[in-house]
Amino acid sequence: MRRLLPLLVLAALASCSHRDRANPFDPSNPDTHGGPSGLIALAGDGRVDLRWDPVAGTSLVGYRLYRRTAAETTFRVISALLPPATARYADVGLLNGLDHFYRLAFVFDPDGERGQAAEDTATPGPARPWVTDTDLGQIFRIAPDGRRIAFVKSGLSAPNAVAIDRSSGAVWVSDAFAGNVVVLNPWTGATVTIPGLVSPAALAVEPAGHSAWVCDERGGTVYQFDPAGSPVGNAIAPIDTPIGVALDPADRSAWIAERGAGRVRHYSESHVLLGSTTVNKPSRVAVDSLTRNPWVTSFESGQVFELDPSGNLVRTIPGLRGPIGVTVDARRGRIWVADALASQLVVLDRFGTVLFRVGGISEVRDVSVDPATGEAWAVATGTGEVVRVSLGGTVLRRLGGFRQPVGISVDPGTP
Repeated sequence: MRRLLPLLVLAALASCSHRDRANPFDPSNPDTHGGPSGLIALAGDGRVDLRWDPVAGTSLVGYRLYRRTAAETTFRVISALLPPATARYADVGLLNGLDHFYRLAFVFDPDGERGQAAEDTATPGPARPWVTDTDLGQIFRIAPDGRRIAFVKSGLSAPNAVAIDRSSGAVWVSDAFAGNVVVLNPWTGATVTIPGLVSPAALAVEPAGHSAWVCDERGGTVYQFDPAGSPVGNAIAPIDTPIGVALDPADRSAWIAERGAGRVRHYSESHVLLGSTTVNKPSRVAVDSLTRNPWVTSFESGQVFELDPSGNLVRTIPGLRGPIGVTVDARRGRIWVADALASQLVVLDRFGTVLFRVGGISEVRDVSVDPATGEAWAVATGTGEVVRVSLGGTVLRRLGGFRQPVGISVDPGTP
């Protein structure tokens, strides 16, 4: 019995220690350090939504929330004492583009604040980047600062391409394996499914009419649908592996990358063929809304081509390893190219001169530019990341947790 007594005492002490450390208010707790846990600051347009894990305690009287901006040196209280059952708070009326730092503290009776305050940071903004992940079967909306995922839509098979209606905010997604195109209303969460395709891929949305051109890659057809899913005009076929499409906003005509036939076709708004240009295995196409010139990538040849509005070849830019995605920042005269095999973004001016390269973006397949800021958003398929890049080429943020992100499109913010 005497031998058992020390063992029982040690077991009791260990049990008490375990209980203390399981206590969220205990400063020795490795997860909470005695303060609130799970604090998330989610950036939005002129606002930050804060969430945390709710807890209960007999002496807990609530939470105190502090905020400091990058323009301030000290934190200040921004709300009345929040009741213990509170698990979220909306901080509104904020200045976009400015870092906001938050602290959340426990308040006890009679001790006041105790434990380590939880902290997080967010930068409000109007941009809404949308990302497809073919492996997860999901589409994501990323917070405008690139720090967190703001929204997830599940239930798709293998979403591969995404395009945004910048006048309505509608999100168009190609679900390749399911043979569907899904139109998501981001405000209500409602969706329209357009079935009957073989392997839908690249999309381009015409914001004035709210319709989208859809490449059915293995079906050898290009369609145009309205948001309700009804066809607009006759389908364009046969097209030998339509892999990319872009629209000229001036006349609503469409440029189609026909990879199998090695050419780029130009069609009018009413689906009349306007011309065809030979291009070595084109991959994607984007139109400069100022010059109306299409820019075309070729993964196999490692080149980028510029055409004029009549389809004549203006220039060929060699020296890339395997470019796929391309987008034009018409306001600043920059062409962003996703060179997948080189794992880098290549930025050109309108003369085809390489301005700079942004490396370390593994297997980058797609890129989209926020026209308001000139920032680029890209998918690093190899590492499962979304990467936000500044106008000057600095990587501002990397957001991981994806499996196979392949498509990205930025909504700069709609009224």
